[in-house]
Amino acid sequence: MSEGQGSAPEGESQGCCSKCIQKLKNLDPKTLSYIMKIINIINAALLAFTGIWVFISQSVDLLLVLAAMYVIMFSMILLFWELKLEACNICFLRNMGFMFSWRGRLLFFIFVGTLAFGLGTPGLVIGIFTFFNAAWNVTIVCIHPKYFEQLRETSEKAMADALRTEAAKFAANQAGAPEAAGVIEAGMGAGHEMKKWEDEQKAATPASGAAAGGGDLPAGWEQRTDEHSGTPYWVNATTGEQSWEKPT
Repeated sequence: MSEGQGSAPEGESQGCCSKCIQKLKNLDPKTLSYIMKIINIINAALLAFTGIWVFISQSVDLLLVLAAMYVIMFSMILLFWELKLEACNICFLRNMGFMFSWRGRLLFFIFVGTLAFGLGTPGLVIGIFTFFNAAWNVTIVCIHPKYFEQLRETSEKAMADALRTEAAKFAANQAGAPEAAGVIEAGMGAGHEMKKWEDEQKAATPASGAAAGGGDLPAGWEQRTDEHSGTPYWVNATTGEQSWEKPT
């Protein structure tokens, strides 16, 4: 009798976790991307506050002040990345190409959180929060293939736009000042043509994905492949559900 009563809460807890995971899986990628962006911006702002707190507390420790300056600077980099400003993307392309990779951003987040540990009690608390946020980001990437695909596409688009802008500027410099305007216009025109082609390819992707899935899948399901790991996953185009396991 007591065993039956003791197992009920455990079953309810497991059922609740399963429901939460399923809700996350079915969440629209754009909505989830917006939520993750807000969380990461808050995390970056808290890290910046940790560094500023050192100066507010009037610390005279040189090493502590240097660590605070690094935390503020690196947290601003994370903040500007989330804001997706074109000028910032060009700066990232020139100096910090790892920001266009989610693994690179994850390691950078952890690195900044580690620096915050040395900035007193606020740094310890916010550093722990940063580690939890990094784990949360990894969890979402693992359980939501569509979100990961959109994350990758957004980063690739930002990198491609920055490359096109840099190429147009380089061509303008090579052509000389009198012809600069024409070269930049031509470069931007080529960029628009490339974007149009990318959109057309993207629109054709679902059909090809459905064909790759074969005829043995249930109605509405289609197979896709994660480009980074090469692992196939399945998406239900009707319900939006994703699965790493082949549906039957």
